[in-house]
Parts: sequence; C-alpha cells; structure tokens
Amino acid sequence: MLTSVLEGSVSVGPYPELAGKRVLVTGLELQAGVDVARAFAEHGCRIVLHTTASGAEADAVLEMLAQTASELQVYSDPLTDIESTTRFAQTAAKTFSGVDAVVNLIHLDLKALSTEVLDGDFETAIARRLQTARVITRIAANRMRLTWSEGLVFNVLVSTPPQNNAETALLSMARAMLASMTRSEASEWADQAIRINAVAPVLDSTEAGACLVSEPQVAALAMFLASSRGRDLSGLVFDLGLVEHA
Repeated sequence: MLTSVLEGSVSVGPYPELAGKRVLVTGLELQAGVDVARAFAEHGCRIVLHTTASGAEADAVLEMLAQTASELQVYSDPLTDIESTTRFAQTAAKTFSGVDAVVNLIHLDLKALSTEVLDGDFETAIARRLQTARVITRIAANRMRLTWSEGLVFNVLVSTPPQNNAETALLSMARAMLASMTRSEASEWADQAIRINAVAPVLDSTEAGACLVSEPQVAALAMFLASSRGRDLSGLVFDLGLVEHA
C-alpha cells in the first residue's frame, strides 16, 4: 500500500473528491510544509494556513498557494502556549464552517532540545513540542464530530538529524511519544469516522522497508490519507527516512 502511494504524483490531481475540502495546515516553514500545502492547494482545497515564516520568499509561497487554492486564509500569531493554541484552533476550525483534514508540522531541533533540559526531564520537554499538535488534533476532531464530517488529522514530525547517541535517543523517544499519542487519539475518535495518523523519522531506514524519503512523498501520503482511499487507515505512524527536512 505505501509503495503504491510513493509511486503516485501529487501534481496530476488524482483525488478529485478533495476539491473544495477544508484543510488546516499548521507549522509551515520555508524548509518544511510547502509541498504539503501546495498539494492540497493544487486540488482546489480551501486552506487555513498557520505559519510564522516571513519575508519575500514566504510572500511568494503564499501567493503561489492563493493562485491555486479555492480559498486561502493565513494566520501568523505565535502559538506559544495552550491558551493561544486553543484560540487559534477554535478559530481555524470554524473559518470555513468546519474542517475536513488537518496536517500539523511538528519541528524538533535535537541540538536545542539536548542543551535546554538541564535536569534530564526530556519526556516533559518533548511533550511540550507535541503539545500544539495534540491540542489542534483534539479541537479539530471535535469540530468534525459536531459537524458530522468524516476527517483526517495527520501529524508530521520534522527533525534535525541526530549527531550523537544522546540525540539519537531523543529522536527515538519523540517518535515513541508521537506513536502513543496517535494510537490514543485514533482510538478516542474511531467511532466518529475521524482518522488520526502520523509520520516520523526512523533511525535506520535501511531496515524500515517501504519508507518516505522526501516532502513530496509526505505530501502524496497526506493526499492519499485525506481521500476516500485512506478512510480505513488510522492509528498508524509511517516511516520517514532520516533526512534534513520532511
């Protein structure tokens, strides 16, 4: 199944049923997330986008998305805590009177993480980095439930490559915590036809079998999962080859 997804192209529009769908994309940066947002835009989706990227290149990306998306609404206020994230998620989920798919980009800087936690409580530090995606997942899923919408939440972990054993352990911990969150949320919303999936880097892609290796492939998987072809898939964490960016 994954191999067939990787062989598909996000540019030829193989999912006509996605036209007009309401899609929330969060955490977009110039280095990660552009291909995902572009894939949905090229399918004529209505997109709510959260990004703190700025400057001429960021403006060019937004202009590109606006030209192909059915509608585009952009938010840029920092999501610094549960309160600000909750306010944003509630607003985003109502922007087009509901939401059909959510893609959260979760950025993990292993070097910064390893130096910031002096007491060794890395589990709490990683949980903080997953917090935004967790809050948005729950609020978006609840909005889907209230509007009787089958939907998808897809959380994408983007990590810097580990440079030592400590950073390798942190990445392994982050993947395990994301997998636990994915299974828990998938179980919580299963009876509402709301699917929760994720993708995260693997430490040894040579042993992982079929494996995503680029952001266009992540985008292709997001399209597959958001379409009718992915409606039976939930609670899964797909493998991403360890590269600089998703």
